[in-house]
Amino acid sequence: MTSILKVDNIQKANGSVPTASDLGLNTTGSVLQVKQAILTTSSAAAIAGWYDLTGLSVAITPVSTSSKILVKANVFGAVSNAGWLTAIRILRGSTILSVGTSGSNADNNSTSLAYMAGSTAQGDGKQMTVDILDSPSTTSATTYKVQYYGGNTGVTTYINRFSTSADACTISTITLMEIA
Repeated sequence: MTSILKVDNIQKANGSVPTASDLGLNTTGSVLQVKQAILTTSSAAAIAGWYDLTGLSVAITPVSTSSKILVKANVFGAVSNAGWLTAIRILRGSTILSVGTSGSNADNNSTSLAYMAGSTAQGDGKQMTVDILDSPSTTSATTYKVQYYGGNTGVTTYINRFSTSADACTISTITLMEIA
């Protein structure tokens, strides 16, 4: 014999909607929501310092203060001169997340580097990837963004293309996954 329970609505005694844990369900480790931004255009800039990568910013509103946010970023970068670098890092709001700490110049510390070394490196590009598990401890809308680094105003940093040719363009992404 099979029993079937059918309801139109489940509410807690105070009238609020119950969470999975209120119903006795173990959802730890489950993906609750996914957000993504994709940058499909290329750019070139002769810059020194860290700059927002316009188009690679995503807001997410966690359902619980205990949720973790898995941040995944993939950015293709190149530089115009051998021996220079470009890099990316992830920020939650204005807070820099998980960068290296033992570099001799703290401003250069990043989450992922694409270093161009030697005379044959000019024109080469590198895929820079980041995976960070963050604990924002909030249920408010939270924005994550990618910044990129240019080491010198005399060196051009390229995003989504090689330095020697604009004939081919790739994409860059930032993906957020809320984990229960």
